[in-house]
Amino acid sequence: MFFNTQPFRIISRPKLTGLGEHWGVQLPDGNVAHLTPEGEQIVSFTEFAQGRPIKEVRRAAPEQRAQIMQRLSLSLQHRGPYRLLDRNCETYATWLLGEKPRSPQVEGVIFLGVIAALLRFA
Repeated sequence: MFFNTQPFRIISRPKLTGLGEHWGVQLPDGNVAHLTPEGEQIVSFTEFAQGRPIKEVRRAAPEQRAQIMQRLSLSLQHRGPYRLLDRNCETYATWLLGEKPRSPQVEGVIFLGVIAALLRFA
């Protein structure tokens, strides 16, 4: 059972396609805010998990609670488009926690692409 004293935390599960991870922010009430191609959503923990194992990526600092709730409210009022490269589940989760929006998975794929291109033309 979750109470309002539970931390906000980025959680992840394997994507349903089997490639990569899907990130969301677990809220103190146990629900999860996440971004999909259908937009920003708040779903139950079970719905987010989709029967897959969940792991904690990191927790937000307790003093960030008000700012996280403010960003969440703002994002639900002013929904934006999903964009694979710069507005995806990872960038949304990191932004909600007040971090620089970034996507380690996209960064990794781009890095590997650059290395592959360099090796091909070397």
